[in-house]
Amino acid sequence: MNIEFGISKIDVTPQSPCRMGGYNRKGAWTDVLDPIEVNASAVCVDLVPFILIELDSIMVSKDFSLSVKNAVSSKTGIDSSNIVVACIHTHSAPCYFKLAYEDTLPETELTSDLIGLATEAAVSAWASRSKATVSMEMLGIEGLYGNRNVQGGPADKQVSIFSFEDAQGGRPIGKMLFMSAHPTILNGKSAVLSADLIGHVRQRLERKYGCPVLCVNGTCGDVSTRFYRQGEGVAELERTANELCAQIESKRERAALRVDTPRWGSISMKSVYDAKTDPDWIEMTNRIEAMDASPMRDFLLKRQQLKLSMGKIELELPSQFAVIGNCIFITMPCDTCSTLGLDFKRAFSQYNVFVIGYANTYCNYLVPQEDYGKYFETYNSRTPRGVADAFVARIIQAVGAAL
Repeated sequence: MNIEFGISKIDVTPQSPCRMGGYNRKGAWTDVLDPIEVNASAVCVDLVPFILIELDSIMVSKDFSLSVKNAVSSKTGIDSSNIVVACIHTHSAPCYFKLAYEDTLPETELTSDLIGLATEAAVSAWASRSKATVSMEMLGIEGLYGNRNVQGGPADKQVSIFSFEDAQGGRPIGKMLFMSAHPTILNGKSAVLSADLIGHVRQRLERKYGCPVLCVNGTCGDVSTRFYRQGEGVAELERTANELCAQIESKRERAALRVDTPRWGSISMKSVYDAKTDPDWIEMTNRIEAMDASPMRDFLLKRQQLKLSMGKIELELPSQFAVIGNCIFITMPCDTCSTLGLDFKRAFSQYNVFVIGYANTYCNYLVPQEDYGKYFETYNSRTPRGVADAFVARIIQAVGAAL
């Protein structure tokens, strides 16, 4: 089986202060803790090409993704359906895009520049590809992050690493790491630019292995370090990143990897939501109004009224997928809650399933029916009860048909 791999990274850290994306901050960043990057990888298996672009951003917009895909396609000849534009979901990067539930306006000049830089990274990864061998390692993370609503609740704590080496001399070319955790150790009080937990893990692994590392964030909608923190701020970020990398080094085990000619496809589903007629919105609002006065009550009521003011919300939920040997890769356009991601793994238990989150657009939280209305994620959702489950079921059906 012929495998080619290329990887590229570009430092896109702004040279002057700008607004930050996340936590509805009012001011600009005051310092840079670590670089803001665009990372891209190009994989060609049996002459079938795929490009993955990962931004250090809280989200990507549909228009941005389409612009990058079309530009990369025109420069490489790769069909846009084989290109994915995603992000790691740090809340401490520049504000490239307008979040539906926040007031912070995007830095449009930076966003425009980012289209060219993301395209450049992808084209560079494609141009630099060489014949490679690939191996896969896996481990489970303990004691650092988990379900943020129910301690010990559903969470995908698996970390997987694909290592690509030069087919001739065994030189490390690059690695791709998949994990699922909110990179939000730096909170809204922080005014430093950072790729947060994922960026700090990336830096440490690159120093250790001497090659670029592209990190993918998967099903982390309800997963964070909330129940596992021993402090806050930069010190806690450093502690968590150090411990996570220590577990990667000590616990990773080689996993069986089979590479065959890829099969791939995509699906799309429409969602319509209107708070005015939604029974869950009415029940949740009544419940909040009955709470004792508190800042949280005020916050949730404001969020509910904002959702009401949006009127009818029509969203397109897209997903791309690829089956390569004993691995399945699925993109999700949202914060994906753990139960939904685990549904993929249960449906395809004979395969290794990897979710690429925050991909190609951003539809806020997709919440499984069993949790809808219970926790914060629903207040930050723009889809009605049941849509998330139906979307996942449709993806499972499409992937199953390709097997």
